[in-house]
Amino acid sequence: MSKTEPLNTDASPTPGGNRAAFLVTGFFTLTLVSFLDNVRGPILPLLCSKLAIPYETAGQFLTIGCLTAVMSTLLLSPALRKWGERKVTASACVIATLPGLFAPLVSDRVTLLILGGLLGMAVALIGSLCNILTMLGSTPKNRSRTIAFQHVMYGIGSMSAPFLFRELVTHGSEWWRLLQFASLAFFVLAFQSFFTLPKTPASHVREVKPQHATLDRSAALTIVMFAMYVAGEVLASMWMSSLMVSAQGKTAAEAANYLMGFFVILALTRFLCFAFLKPRWEHKVIWVSLLAATIFALLGQQGHSWALSAIGVLGPFFPLAISRMSLRFPDSWQRMTIYVYSGIQTMLALMHLTVGRLADALDMSQAFLLAPFFLGIALMLYRSSPLSRNASRHGPSWDA
Repeated sequence: MSKTEPLNTDASPTPGGNRAAFLVTGFFTLTLVSFLDNVRGPILPLLCSKLAIPYETAGQFLTIGCLTAVMSTLLLSPALRKWGERKVTASACVIATLPGLFAPLVSDRVTLLILGGLLGMAVALIGSLCNILTMLGSTPKNRSRTIAFQHVMYGIGSMSAPFLFRELVTHGSEWWRLLQFASLAFFVLAFQSFFTLPKTPASHVREVKPQHATLDRSAALTIVMFAMYVAGEVLASMWMSSLMVSAQGKTAAEAANYLMGFFVILALTRFLCFAFLKPRWEHKVIWVSLLAATIFALLGQQGHSWALSAIGVLGPFFPLAISRMSLRFPDSWQRMTIYVYSGIQTMLALMHLTVGRLADALDMSQAFLLAPFFLGIALMLYRSSPLSRNASRHGPSWDA
């Protein structure tokens, strides 16, 4: 069932409860999961060389991660209804320790693909939860700035991945120690979330399981838009190192420096949104950041390495768009978040498999053209989506 109603700026996902606990846990989980997610980019060229595997297998490594991510994300909604945020978050953090425990055993194609599945499951579960937790801890008036600040932490966690990888490579340490570090941090976070989050599930306050759930056009358009955007962003960050090593003559350590630059710009633009953004500027910032990122992706594919780092200007898009989504779909924001992440992971599975095959059939430079293509499609979809409308205008809402 769908209906039309104004953009709801008064509704709050959590009318009561411990907002601080939700915010702290949301911030820390995103920081750690961004590290775990983006450590895959710099280690991929190393693993391709170390295990003598083609780019198609590297694409399968990421694709299997996306498939396990879709399955685990779809289980979140019933799990949250049954056990609540406290138990589900603690359990997800325990699951996120598995990649680091398994990583030292990777020695061939099969064990590499198993690791890819474990990483995808961990990243999807924590990635979906951290946004839900932050929205539960925020209010409609400060949600855009709160989520922008949360995603500054994403930039910091992501930036630390290539930085620590560079240090490990320089000192001759094993790559899997990065994942072991993440496992230890997630183990600590499991205890923190279990003992600080409220025992009463906040999700039960805002959402009641419907008898009939439908996905209307505006909701479907929003999900596809997010999927296209993230496909472009992840392709740029995850395959950037492979592009520079294989096509631009950079070493793995040099490529890691450019990747750090990408995440520095990503974090900086999100911090600027947190510090200075006014609600009336949101639409223009979203549009300009995505347009600029599309242009920089084209320049980077043409051999301008500095432009690959500059793609990080797309930083404001995701936190601002996810905040506007929670207001545009006030009665179903949590399910929309889960469906958005499911759509994202499905698209990423197709993207990684396609990039790996194109890189082997043609070359990595040609495969990288998909990055500006996906970002350009996302830009066009955003212009047509309900998220692009001002708060004063009426827009569709989805009852899920």
